Amino acid sequence: MTDLSRALERLAAATDAADVLDSACKVFEDLVAVLRCHQEDEVSAFPAFVLAGCAAANGRDWTGGAWTPLLDAAKQEAADDLVNGATIAEIAAVIADASHAIATRVSACAPSAPDEAVRVCCEGAAAEAATIRALMGGASPP
Repeated sequence: MTDLSRALERLAAATDAADVLDSACKVFEDLVAVLRCHQEDEVSAFPAFVLAGCAAANGRDWTGGAWTPLLDAAKQEAADDLVNGATIAEIAAVIADASHAIATRVSACAPSAPDEAVRVCCEGAAAEAATIRALMGGASPP
């Protein structure tokens, strides 16, 4: 099991808006790491991976991760292990699926958010996740 799959399981199990946002933040962090690690694997995918990385960083900020320190070498190595040996299409599919999971969960908790600020954060994070999925072409495994 990878860090990303653990983060997605935690996101799926989240019970309230705060937990959903905290869990989504971790998934966004993992996506930033994966996108940075593999953005140069395929020259034709570079622009989509860079733009998706920006959206993932924005999503992390919407979910409360603005305080998160920059990625260190250990986090980057974990990102490489996450999709070690995968093709660029398989990596895009993993990223698309993870972003879809984020968008679904944070959108679902937005209407019941305890206050307007939390609702806005949910909506902002969902929009960034949708952007990532669109950039990955809504990819599914080949």
